[in-house]
Amino acid sequence: MSFKSFLTELSQLIHHRSVISCTYPKLVALETVNELTELNCAFPGLNCSKGAEVLAHVNQHQNPSVLFITEHLADGLGLELVQTLSTSRLDHRCVLILTHNHDLNRDGINDPSISAVVLDHNIGRDTCVLEQALKAVNRNQRFVDPELSKADGLSSANTEPLSDRELEVLGLVAEGLSNREVAERLYLAPTTVRDHLQSLMRKMDVRSRTGAAVAGLRMGLLAG
Repeated sequence: MSFKSFLTELSQLIHHRSVISCTYPKLVALETVNELTELNCAFPGLNCSKGAEVLAHVNQHQNPSVLFITEHLADGLGLELVQTLSTSRLDHRCVLILTHNHDLNRDGINDPSISAVVLDHNIGRDTCVLEQALKAVNRNQRFVDPELSKADGLSSANTEPLSDRELEVLGLVAEGLSNREVAERLYLAPTTVRDHLQSLMRKMDVRSRTGAAVAGLRMGLLAG
């Protein structure tokens, strides 16, 4: 599947819809998703981290939207926002983005108010889950990332504590800073930041920077 076919599916979906990205922590605000808010000039899009901002936006602009929403938001849970939007008379389509260490149970993943569920680390991979999700939504079908059907729950987290430096790196990474930007902020070499990041990911038993940010939020290691 090519990026061109992905854009074809997206263009069909947003022909009569605005694009809204509501993601938190900032790291989860994937560039691919955020750029989508600029693709449809006919209707104003939105890029934010709070469900309240989404609700205010859709109330002000009475047109249907396709929304990319993460499990955690700055002011609540993504699923609760999706459920609220599902009561609208407008035909909103919601794509929920999860990390592999998500908190949703099977009932939550199968909630009929969700149009599609994808895992963040599969976005941009050869599996093209985002394109598959959009294709299903265009056909009025639900889509669940195939990897989710193989997962039975959370893996057990390592109890080894993070060092002070690792906590600093985690906090900056969760703000959306790259390794180079973190290195400049902390006056470290980028390779040192990389090593700290790999270490904290191992300790937290996560597979991605996004997963580390979500785990840090859940464990109270990041400011809300």
